Amino acid sequence: MNRLNNRLKTVFDLINDGAHVVDIGTDHAFLPIALIKSGKAKNVIACDISEKPLENARKNLERANISSVELRLCDGLCGVLQNEFDTLVIAGMGGEVISGILKRCDYIKNDAYSLILQPMTAADYLRKFLSENGFEIEKEIAVEDNSKLYTVISARFCGKELNKPDAFYIHGKLNPKKPTDLLYLKKQQRILQNCVNDLEGNDQMKETYLKNSKLLDELTHYIEVN
Repeated sequence: MNRLNNRLKTVFDLINDGAHVVDIGTDHAFLPIALIKSGKAKNVIACDISEKPLENARKNLERANISSVELRLCDGLCGVLQNEFDTLVIAGMGGEVISGILKRCDYIKNDAYSLILQPMTAADYLRKFLSENGFEIEKEIAVEDNSKLYTVISARFCGKELNKPDAFYIHGKLNPKKPTDLLYLKKQQRILQNCVNDLEGNDQMKETYLKNSKLLDELTHYIEVN
C-alpha cells in the first residue's frame, strides 16, 4: 500500500471496504492510490480545483501503474454526479472551506453518503455546521501528524438539526480515555485557558470572557468525567 501520513492513514481506516469514493482536494492522489492498491475501494474519483495538483496526481498514478482513478478538475462537488459515489472524503482543508463545499451541494444531504472529513483548522466551525445542518457526527478520532494534532470526523446526514451545547463544538466525539484524543482536548483546554487569562479584568470584553470561561469549565468537566 502507498505509504500514507498519519492523517491520511486515519482517513483510510474510516472508509468502508468496497466503497465508491470521491476525494475532494486530492493533491498528490496518495489516498486514492492507497485505496486502489489495497483493494479497499472499488473506484475513486479524485478532484482538485487547480490543474497543478492534478498533474502531480497524474504523475503519481502513472508511477503506481494505476489507471482506474479518474481525475477531475472542479470546485468541490460541482463536477461530480450524485450517483457516482457513496463515500465523500475532504481532507487537508480548513473547517470553513469544508463547510462551504458541503453547503453548496444540495444532494449531499442524504443518508446514503458517508462523509470522512479532516479539517486542518477550525474543527469547531465544522462541527457546528454539521450539527446545525442535519449531519450527525458518528465517530471522531484525533491524530498526531508532523508534531501537530488534528481530528478526523466521520459523519452522515440524519435529516434533523442537532441542538448541541457550545462545548460540543470544541470536543466533538473525542474520547478522553484515548491518549491522542486526550492530547487534542488538552490543547483545546490550554487555548481556552490562555484566552480567559488574556481577557480577565477587561470590562469591554466581559461578555467574551464569561463565554470562554463557561466553555473552559464545560470542556474540563467533559475531560474529567469521560
